[in-house]
Amino acid sequence: MRRAIIYSSSFAAILALAYLWPLLGGSTANDNARGAMCIAGHCCCTARAEAADAAAAKGSQPRLTLDPNQFVGPVKEAYTFAEQHPEILAELHCYCGCDKAEGHQNLLDCYRGMHGASCEICTGEALLAKRMSEQGSPVDQIRDAIRRNFAQDN
Repeated sequence: MRRAIIYSSSFAAILALAYLWPLLGGSTANDNARGAMCIAGHCCCTARAEAADAAAAKGSQPRLTLDPNQFVGPVKEAYTFAEQHPEILAELHCYCGCDKAEGHQNLLDCYRGMHGASCEICTGEALLAKRMSEQGSPVDQIRDAIRRNFAQDN
């Protein structure tokens, strides 16, 4: 019984280390960003590696937001605005509570990952910012409008 526990614990530790090795900064097989545990390019880090490959191919900085083309409707419109105007969203507070729940510092942080795709408040705030910026409103007015429409203590 004791031997079975030791073998299974050792196997689990080796398997976990093999999956986490590239994330911990360990060298990868053949200098492949996808790591040694990938099978035919399918693994947990495929999207990250493909994004890095695309950024390197462009010779540009990594994306500040997710690719808007993976979304549809208002969410796509919000991600597109975030991609095109990160300087505006970086100055706006998000009122959905993600600052406490996910550590977001501003509305742009919602669009760096999938959070903006699943949150109606984030989408509403970004689309309001888009409309107002297209009308020439300064960031201060956009910030006040978002606070009036989305802050919980209205």
